[in-house]
Amino acid sequence: MLDTLFGPEYHLGMSIWNKILLGLILIASLGFFHAAARTVKTYQYWANKANDFEGILKKRNAEIVALRTADHQHPLEDKTIGIQQLRIDLGRVLANRGRIWTKCEKQKAATVPSGIMEVKVSAEESAAFTDKMLLYVFEEREDQSPGKYLGEFHVKAVSDKQVVLASTTQMVSSLSKHVTESKSPWVLYEMMPTDEYEAFMNLSEDQKNWFANLPEDQKKWASDDKKSERPLRDYLEIFRICEMHRTLFADRWESARRDLSYLEAASLEAQNLEALAEKEKTQVTKELQRANAELTAVANLFANRKSMLAVYQTSVQEAIANNLKYAQEIAKLQKDAADKIDSRMRSMAQFGPRAN
Repeated sequence: MLDTLFGPEYHLGMSIWNKILLGLILIASLGFFHAAARTVKTYQYWANKANDFEGILKKRNAEIVALRTADHQHPLEDKTIGIQQLRIDLGRVLANRGRIWTKCEKQKAATVPSGIMEVKVSAEESAAFTDKMLLYVFEEREDQSPGKYLGEFHVKAVSDKQVVLASTTQMVSSLSKHVTESKSPWVLYEMMPTDEYEAFMNLSEDQKNWFANLPEDQKKWASDDKKSERPLRDYLEIFRICEMHRTLFADRWESARRDLSYLEAASLEAQNLEALAEKEKTQVTKELQRANAELTAVANLFANRKSMLAVYQTSVQEAIANNLKYAQEIAKLQKDAADKIDSRMRSMAQFGPRAN
């Protein structure tokens, strides 16, 4: 019936269009085939990438878990511990260290006559300080200039954003010099920092090399191994003992300086006495020489006078002899005269005046 309705021309036209349609379908099939092949290849590529990312994700998740749960018994490959253990250690450290006040600026420092150092310090949280509270003062650490321990103080007075600190002991000159010359901000500790094995963990290579050069008997002091022989140090006791020894040394030093000044004064006095003695010696030598000269002169004069005395004695003896001789002659003359007078008196008594 179709053949009746549609003639041979119609069937010929439909055959051509079917062929064209089949050709177009074939061409489209090739495109779809190519697209399907590209889709399969793309799927394989992203499937491999997904597998790789899944492996990396599992590895990262394992690392995250390790970073979270690693502890001292099961540390990471680089000997570090996880966040949970760090939080535990941090809590323990914070619980054992007390409160800390940073960025405290020194305003004025002076030593009172009793030897106690008084310091005015600015503090934002001044209300947290109470009277007689003990504080341990450090310079705030810097990379280029590490801070120093400045001493043990107690709170003497508190005002608005200002605290007056007083040293618990009489400071030696070296420590008070550190306090007065300090220009860095201060850190105030309510409790003295404690020593821990972890203090020497995560050192740089330069620091490790420096510790490696220490003598064998001192390497244990820089060990972070809890099983090592390094004893944990009590810094407060060490600082107090050091301050005691430094005070004793300062006393001995001042005593030695006083003794030295006394010795120098005594030496100067001895030198002055020696110079005076030399001067007196020179003067006595001159006087001795003058006395010897006078003695020689006196001796010469004595010899001269002695010779003159001998001459005078001879003259006196001769004069005495002559005087005796003259006296004898005078006595003889007197006797003769007396005899004559006596004879004349008797004659006058017998014969009267005419007897003459």
